[in-house]
Amino acid sequence: MFTETLETPMVSIIIPVYQAKDTLRKCVESCLLQKEINPEDVEIILIDDGSCDGSEVICDQLSGAYNGIRVIVKHTENQGVSVARNTGIDLAKGRFVAFVDSDDEVTDTFLTNLLKHADEATLLVDETNSFYSTQKISGFQYIENSILNENTHVWGKIFDRKSLIDGNIRFPEKVAIGEDLLFMLDVALLADKRRCIRCIPDGDYIYNDNENGAMNSALKRSYLDQILCWRRAEEKLLSVKNSLSPYAFVSVAVSQILTALLVIGKVATQTEKRDEELDKQAMTVSMEQIEHALKVRGSFAALSIGHKIKVMLLKYSPELYLKLYAKHKGA
Repeated sequence: MFTETLETPMVSIIIPVYQAKDTLRKCVESCLLQKEINPEDVEIILIDDGSCDGSEVICDQLSGAYNGIRVIVKHTENQGVSVARNTGIDLAKGRFVAFVDSDDEVTDTFLTNLLKHADEATLLVDETNSFYSTQKISGFQYIENSILNENTHVWGKIFDRKSLIDGNIRFPEKVAIGEDLLFMLDVALLADKRRCIRCIPDGDYIYNDNENGAMNSALKRSYLDQILCWRRAEEKLLSVKNSLSPYAFVSVAVSQILTALLVIGKVATQTEKRDEELDKQAMTVSMEQIEHALKVRGSFAALSIGHKIKVMLLKYSPELYLKLYAKHKGA
């Protein structure tokens, strides 16, 4: 296991907090109760993102319980999760940083299992079921085998803080959905050909699906960000095209199609008062995304049978697709 010699925490756990009064205490307590980890080796950084439901009070109570040392609080105006996480990175002092959402929890072996796979040359240790290796892998390998294999979130991982700072790796602050994907790609691209990433079996991060989360809400203009983020992802990967296999771009194209279908599905199933202008924009952007992705050789063939049928029906008649989809979903 990595041994820290400086008088600084081993890990800084950054928790953005917004309207989380019902889950925050349990989340923080799970992060503090880590087996085989000295208490002084863990600091919790709570970024209160303008909460007004009592979460802000709970943040101060938790900090006070540990004399403001183990649990640090920063109160800010509501600016979104990306700004909150970036603020946490700037405040962190740990050798590594981890990101935990305020409605999630971790097991008491979360940090132990991650840290035992870290050493001086480690950029990232990832607990994931997308890919597993007994050896360190390069950033390019991580992109192809893990990120593009549905591992686009930042939780369940530890990152070398100094590398994030020196590489100016930050969450994009004007993206409401998909910010994790872009952050993870930047981390992997920073690694480049260096073998400095470990992927280990998951099981220590307890993700709780938030029914009020952005991905589950009614169609909003910000929902189109998930289309934008996959176009940005493609641009980032095109800059290192020669270091990736052609299938990487097939995978990106498939994700572009699937996210477009998700947005179109939102348009079809709107039950609240419709914003016709937004619906039209969402359909235009989504159809353009699908057409763009289909230009990648092998992208259509890589789709499931069901998604192939959806794409063909959309190309034949978007109006008919919307009607049939809404009927199918009972909207």
